[in-house]
Amino acid sequence: MLIRKEIVEKDCLIGIWEISETRTELLDMLSPENKEQAQRQLLGIKSKKRTLELLSTRVILQLLTNDNKTIDYTTQGEPFLSDQSYQISISHSNNHAVVLLHKSKKVGVDIENYSSRILNIEKRFMSEEEYIDPDNRTLHLMLHWCAKETLYKLMDSTEIIFKEHLHIHPFEVQNKGIIKAYESFTDNQINFNIYYEVTDDFVLAWGVM
Repeated sequence: MLIRKEIVEKDCLIGIWEISETRTELLDMLSPENKEQAQRQLLGIKSKKRTLELLSTRVILQLLTNDNKTIDYTTQGEPFLSDQSYQISISHSNNHAVVLLHKSKKVGVDIENYSSRILNIEKRFMSEEEYIDPDNRTLHLMLHWCAKETLYKLMDSTEIIFKEHLHIHPFEVQNKGIIKAYESFTDNQINFNIYYEVTDDFVLAWGVM
């Protein structure tokens, strides 16, 4: 079920889907051409979860563009549209999927359902200099993770280490806002604005470069 479709800035579209359908129901939502493409890409995929993620992503893309678009992947696993009509970023978490598109600029998006498991990996992505609100630790950590996942997708390099190369300036958690961040992976040390939202079901972060 589509729970959001909107223009978040000029030439930039976002779609969020709550996955409640079956494989057959999602396939039936696709145009004949998109359905054929999806069925080819599903060959060899045995995971039910991965199947539903792939199909929901393609349904979102069809709804956002009102067109038949093919998603391919680089050797590093990054998605791209074969006709290069948009830059694309995709994220999944449990029963949600999100697609972010931009006509010309690189995009990154991440969605995460609430989970205390983030506490177990904190040391993998947080530096000692970064601030976490002790009274709102889990949510604050989740937003840091989402923001860094978004940065990672924008930077587009598998050599980036979250803890060492991606840095979040202190911020207070609100329902939505902007996280100021920068990277130290390149000599340019680019600054970023990462937009975020906190909902009852998930947290979302996205950015444009």
